[in-house]
Amino acid sequence: MAVRFGILGPLHVLENGRAVDPGSRKQQILLAALLSHANTRVSADSLVEALWDDAPPRTARKNLQVYVSGLRRLAGPESGQDASCPGSGTGHAPAPGATRISHQAGGYVLHTAEGELDALRFEQRARAGALTEALELWRGSALDGFRDVPLIDSAAQRLDRRFLGVFEDWLDAELAAGRGAEAIERATETAQRHPLRERLRMLQMTALCQAGRRSEALAVYDELRQTLAHELGLPPSPALARFYRSLLCEAGPVQARPAPPAELRPPPPRPHRPAAPNLLPTDPPAFTGRAAPVRRLAEVLTGGAGRLAVVTGPLGAGKTALAVHTAHRLAEHFPDGRLFVRLRGEDGRPRPLDDVLRQLLAATACAERDGPTGALPAAECSDPRWAWQLWLTGRRALVVVDDARRESEVRPLLPEAGESAVVVTARPGLIGLEGAHRVWLPPFTADEAVEFLGRTIGAERVDADRESAARIVRATGLLPLGVRLVADRLAFLRHVPLGEYVARLGGGRALLDELCGGDPLVRVRLAESVGELPEVAHWAVLRLGLLARPVFTLDRAAAVLDCDPGTAVRVLEDLLEASLLTVADAEGLAHTVRYEMPALLYAYARERAGRTADRVPVHLH
Repeated sequence: MAVRFGILGPLHVLENGRAVDPGSRKQQILLAALLSHANTRVSADSLVEALWDDAPPRTARKNLQVYVSGLRRLAGPESGQDASCPGSGTGHAPAPGATRISHQAGGYVLHTAEGELDALRFEQRARAGALTEALELWRGSALDGFRDVPLIDSAAQRLDRRFLGVFEDWLDAELAAGRGAEAIERATETAQRHPLRERLRMLQMTALCQAGRRSEALAVYDELRQTLAHELGLPPSPALARFYRSLLCEAGPVQARPAPPAELRPPPPRPHRPAAPNLLPTDPPAFTGRAAPVRRLAEVLTGGAGRLAVVTGPLGAGKTALAVHTAHRLAEHFPDGRLFVRLRGEDGRPRPLDDVLRQLLAATACAERDGPTGALPAAECSDPRWAWQLWLTGRRALVVVDDARRESEVRPLLPEAGESAVVVTARPGLIGLEGAHRVWLPPFTADEAVEFLGRTIGAERVDADRESAARIVRATGLLPLGVRLVADRLAFLRHVPLGEYVARLGGGRALLDELCGGDPLVRVRLAESVGELPEVAHWAVLRLGLLARPVFTLDRAAAVLDCDPGTAVRVLEDLLEASLLTVADAEGLAHTVRYEMPALLYAYARERAGRTADRVPVHLH
């Protein structure tokens, strides 16, 4: 029996060239999940989740075995021809006649050869350079009809991205051969399905130009520009913008193939200029929500002028995560590199400016040494400030400066010339930085916090008791740091029901001990954020810990600070500037404003309040 499988489009099974009914919906889901991970073990837990989402029956494992048994009858034995494939995870193919679906280490593997699965044949042809033959295998969107199953959808998206890469390579080859006019219809159809793919749009424009349809090529760019602005709040990449301007300025008959920018094509070897430096930390894997701040930050950094942003917010708001996540998204806008530097050492003390500059210059040293003959490596200059400005001149790089406390720490790092952009993370607003755009990062919304919790401890655990999950994240004040700490704790305490864990977060000292017990650095950071304040502000934070709740009015603050309301307002505004307080209604009258201290800071203040002397600092009056 010769069985063939297809997933590059709707799922189909052919036996001796004739279509075969793959069975019930759940059996089809199981088959699609195994085929999309062919020759790789898929855990039984993942398959159960794919089949029953978050509500598996008690007999789920037995039912899974029944579906597997049905698939074994449908799929037949392994043919044994060419069954091994790179990265299969199985080590070797079963012998001819062996079962096609085997049980391995708590999961299942569907063994198939390149000749039996269209996705494997596609890869083989693409690697061999037979791009036309590879694309002919596609019958539509990969695994169409099963994209609502996350396990399958992630594999299908991977196949879609691979298709786009091969399609763009094919279209590039057609243009190089002067066959752009013949490829226009197919290029346009594919571009309409993937409207934000810039390299594809550039190739579509080139094909239109080859056909003498320059005005339509310009219209494609304008459509892309509007779509990017509406969907992502971003302009087209500089490379595509330059290509567009070259079309506007082009006179006379169109060349056989306008030269596209190198940034939008697989870059040829450039011995005089190596890959741009990238010092960004890993994109936070559980980054959640924050759509508006990400868009705002991207707009500032890719704008035409004044590309300086300050991301500010309370301790634990996720300022660094936002800056790093956004920087990862903007790679194509900064072809000369993306750099990250911390202004504080492990002990929390400021790093010397020269150390910070030399770290940045070290990342650029290779590029400078491999530059044109006679170029001076910036990292070898005697004055690191001058060397840093020399490197920035004429370049478009993105620099993330983390954990600034005062403007003087940042100013020497800002570019005096060129098109580079800088994003600074800081608790204070750094209002002395002229021309800076400020992005205030509030706590999570309740939905974002619950989603973040689910990404760490499992969505099924959260969905089983969403009320308790919501109470847990509210106890942390919805700050990302607090939610992360409680999520990490719950991931370890898998045996503790969420409803039971709520009681552990009952207040003040209990909250801080529960969240910081496994991470003493959190207490160190809290102590540091308070300890570096001026005397009056330091004392005021600890005194506010005597309040019964972290949300309070001016009158209550004045009472616990033992001063008049006018003096209390000035103290509270200093704490607002340091992002140690927030206000619920900034437009209200002073006596009606509701101030709030972040949950972790309030817990720390309550812990320390009993140790604070009652004497009011002399500078308070």
